[in-house]
Amino acid sequence: MGRQRQFFRLSAAEQQELQHYLLLPGLLRRQTNRAHTLLDWHAGLSAAESAEHLAMTEGRVYALRRAYQRQGLTAYLNTQPGGGAPTKLTPAVEAALLALLSRRSADAPRRWTLRQLAAYLVAQGHTKSICPVTVGKALHRLQQLLPTAAAGLRAA
Repeated sequence: MGRQRQFFRLSAAEQQELQHYLLLPGLLRRQTNRAHTLLDWHAGLSAAESAEHLAMTEGRVYALRRAYQRQGLTAYLNTQPGGGAPTKLTPAVEAALLALLSRRSADAPRRWTLRQLAAYLVAQGHTKSICPVTVGKALHRLQQLLPTAAAGLRAA
């Protein structure tokens, strides 16, 4: 059995604050997702509909709703990202993988393992170190974005 639909209303002042917040320059995707989660909730969208609209999981939508209820609007919008190491999956690393996807060199293995791809990225100087799992995530994302180019590079 699914969760009960939670009815939620923002005050006019809160709606206005969210609209102004979304107009701020340089907002990160996670910041705009926080604001849109509340606006979707106010509009009566279910968590599943909001998750699909914002390209998040349904669990993440529920987590953001709970965070808003605990923190209030101002603290909720100004929450800093949690701990953890910064990702090594930078745009430069993704670009290097994309370049590898688009060209086939004679000296390259026919099938790359994730470990080989990680070692290649380090050897080429794109990053100091990277986990094969992180490379797999990048490869998966690139294969979804460019299925025809990614067909030439498959991790074993």
